Amino acid sequence: MKTFTINLTNEKAVLTGFIHAQSRELPNVGARPAVLVFPGGGYMICSDREADPVAIAYLAEGYNSFVLRYSVGLDTPASQSFFDAEEAIAYLHEHADELNIDKSKIVVVGFSAGGHLAAWVSVFGKIKPAAAILGYPCTLAEIGKLMGKELPELCENVDSATPPTFIFTTRTDPVVPVKHSLKYAEALDKANVGFELHIFGDGAHAMSLAKTFSSAGKATLVNDDIAQWFDMSLSWLKAVIGDFPVQEVPVQVYGEKLDCGAPLGLLMSNEAVRSLVLEFLPNIKEIMKQAAESGQSEIINAAPLRQLARLRPELLAEEQVILLDERLRSL
Repeated sequence: MKTFTINLTNEKAVLTGFIHAQSRELPNVGARPAVLVFPGGGYMICSDREADPVAIAYLAEGYNSFVLRYSVGLDTPASQSFFDAEEAIAYLHEHADELNIDKSKIVVVGFSAGGHLAAWVSVFGKIKPAAAILGYPCTLAEIGKLMGKELPELCENVDSATPPTFIFTTRTDPVVPVKHSLKYAEALDKANVGFELHIFGDGAHAMSLAKTFSSAGKATLVNDDIAQWFDMSLSWLKAVIGDFPVQEVPVQVYGEKLDCGAPLGLLMSNEAVRSLVLEFLPNIKEIMKQAAESGQSEIINAAPLRQLARLRPELLAEEQVILLDERLRSL
């Protein structure tokens, strides 16, 4: 994995990225879907509790993840936050190859005021996200008075171009009333835009992942029921933007030819490559069968063929490894 942090045009806006390393052991994973997280904080701060922990949770599910700490503060107009968000989405599009992301599968995830920002780019953005996930979002312009901000009317402007949206909140949220989520869901429904709405029972505001590590030590921000929103969002995303494919391993992975440095299981999972390996190692199937019977299948499948040859040179001499490398790369 690699990470990066850059300042956008407005230096107060900081984009952080968490990028999976490419691996020949993951041949079914090419360009990855991406999540872009907008933390909450009333357009006054960007909450750390709703930033990296959320991005890393999606990272663990295979997404390349990004956090935008957008411009905030009493003297910063909300429109600047919107411009930051648009610039961040444009950056992901422009650097999609470098970041190994599928620009048609960029998802915005926002909480509270960050949920408003995610809805804002969904409704008015020049580049629409593929989907939006809104946690206890502000969607009604009237709440801007409490923040000292001028906010746009979102619900009245939802149309068929607004992306599918997943919303979760609690019925008793004392800061952002549940009507914000209800009104936005109603607008999505009216525009015939797909959505999923989860209203949990009793719960505080700013629940984030509702886990202990994201709770700042506050018991009110830990709730196993509300924590289910994350897994629910994953299931919803698979239905909306798809999952990683399960298919026969291709000979070519990330533009590189396979060779003896690849795991044995990977080599044997492709018909053309398997035939070539069997030509050099006609008894490898029996070896793999014995490993399976002894409960060591996972170990031998994960071992690079070159490493196995070094451990057991009677199976494959060094000169044969070199020749097999050449033949594999010629496929």
